[in-house]
Amino acid sequence: MKPVLLITGASRGIGAATAVLAAQQGWAVAVNYASNASAATSVVQQIQSSGGTAIAVQADVGDEAQILRMFAEVDSKLGRISGIVNNAGVVDVTAKVEDQTWARWERMMRINVLGSFACA
Repeated sequence: MKPVLLITGASRGIGAATAVLAAQQGWAVAVNYASNASAATSVVQQIQSSGGTAIAVQADVGDEAQILRMFAEVDSKLGRISGIVNNAGVVDVTAKVEDQTWARWERMMRINVLGSFACA
């Protein structure tokens, strides 16, 4: 049985490249995405077309209930998670601190800090 790797924010960029490489190295990969299902599906198809094992799993890692659902889905479809890459993160548009809102800070903290801790 292959070890299972969950990669948050794996539908594009560094997360997608990590997912493809991990699959090439023998991992079964859970490709997490927040909203771009087609990008996540594309990564999964790329992995599967090369003989790898992968699934796409939608979850906003800034939301505890969605994190718990994501882990349950990965466990049920691929087996117990062996490793995680906390790749998901947001910065938003560049702005001076004085122009940033409380909601923006809260969103960044939920995804970048709390989500990473909860997933780990």
